[in-house]
Amino acid sequence: MKERIVAAALLVFALVYLAGSLALKVGTLAQPGAGQFPAFVAAALLVVTALHAWKTFRTTAGEDTSHGWTRVGPAGIAVALLVYPLMLRTLSYLLATFLVLFALFKLLGIRKYSVSAFTAGLTAVLSFVVFAALLGVVLPTGALEQTILDLMGMGG
Repeated sequence: MKERIVAAALLVFALVYLAGSLALKVGTLAQPGAGQFPAFVAAALLVVTALHAWKTFRTTAGEDTSHGWTRVGPAGIAVALLVYPLMLRTLSYLLATFLVLFALFKLLGIRKYSVSAFTAGLTAVLSFVVFAALLGVVLPTGALEQTILDLMGMGG
């Protein structure tokens, strides 16, 4: 029963998030607006939560699935995603993104620290290049971010 309530709540959250993101100017792919990325995220979130809700409501009532949120992984992931915006205010984009991704990879069960660190670092740098350098999104920058922008000829 608890799993069904959580699935329904997540579905409602996805719908509210989608409605909020569509209130922003979405724009086009050539000229993205402030709401384009949130709208894409909201649409993906809605699809995933709808599939999860469908799967959850199809399961039989006899199955015990109520222990999912009592494990460290899901709770840690929720905390990491809530703390990430706060980290962005105090740390640079690359450092905050690296730390959160590294923690998420460890919580998801990637045992090797080197794999987690490499993947988190590569993802942070690539996402910075895509969003800040190519799409012109303003992100919190520090010395490393400014160096990347300078190397790409976009520093100022």
